[in-house]
Amino acid sequence: MTRETVERETGKLFGALWSHYDDQLFKESVELFPRRWKQNGEPPDHFEGKRCLDVGCGGGRYSFAMARMGAAEVVGVDVGEEGLADARRRAEAIGASNLQFRPASALDLPFEDGEFDFVCCSGVLHHTPGVEQGLRECFRVLRPGGSMYILLYGSGGLYWPLNLVTRPFATALGHGEVDRCISAAGLAANKRRTILDDLFVPILETYTVDRVEQLLRSAGFSSWRRWTTGQNDHESDPVTLVEELRIREQVWQAGAASAPDDTAAQTEQRLAALTSETIAAAEVVVAAGSAAALSDTQVRDVVVGTGHHRMVVEK
Repeated sequence: MTRETVERETGKLFGALWSHYDDQLFKESVELFPRRWKQNGEPPDHFEGKRCLDVGCGGGRYSFAMARMGAAEVVGVDVGEEGLADARRRAEAIGASNLQFRPASALDLPFEDGEFDFVCCSGVLHHTPGVEQGLRECFRVLRPGGSMYILLYGSGGLYWPLNLVTRPFATALGHGEVDRCISAAGLAANKRRTILDDLFVPILETYTVDRVEQLLRSAGFSSWRRWTTGQNDHESDPVTLVEELRIREQVWQAGAASAPDDTAAQTEQRLAALTSETIAAAEVVVAAGSAAALSDTQVRDVVVGTGHHRMVVEK
């Protein structure tokens, strides 16, 4: 696909997901960032008076977080107009005059060099056809001495390989049918967003530690620090990842039980079985760790892998 097609399809997918967050769920998603920021020893007053850019802002949760943490101005940009519209609606509802949202690509930011004190780019560049270009753009719009928070997906473990195998079958079932399965499982809007993201976003890449550091050096960044606490996601530990896989298993089981036709039912039954076998294999490894037959590091490497790369990098 061309870059234009990727961005159009990605924006369409994500834009339709954020509006399903009710006010309470959106509030909880906003609160994740300051909590993780403090848990990882970052200065609580870091954003005071700063001009910040949220690249790939989606529905604006990180933009709202930075504004609440004292930023003088936050600009959120995204390729999905529906997500931007939802962010504007929420900003208007609370009278947030220091927030603005506008359409733009992470690979071609419409700003001058050094315009921003801080850039946030969370869970974005691994969905683009140009992670290198995206990092160079983030570096360019940062002032000297500025910093950036970035999240990129980590490689290894069981979650992403299983997801990679599942994606073609999800495509065959169709977005609407997978969404029906999620509804049948009774999942909240944040889980719905994660699953539809993982299965239908056009580009999804994962990275080793060495690859991430090479990308940062190539973009011009001089130093970085990796967050190690407060992950609160499926990559936090092997047991949590297994529980996340159980949610996927429940989606396919619930879908198969109420499938509209035999083809969908059989596909969803097989996906449930595939996920169940992955869970069983993971549980063998976790049990080996509990019995001291494998070290904690070995268990994590097999089940979780690298985990998300959450980093603060400096120009």
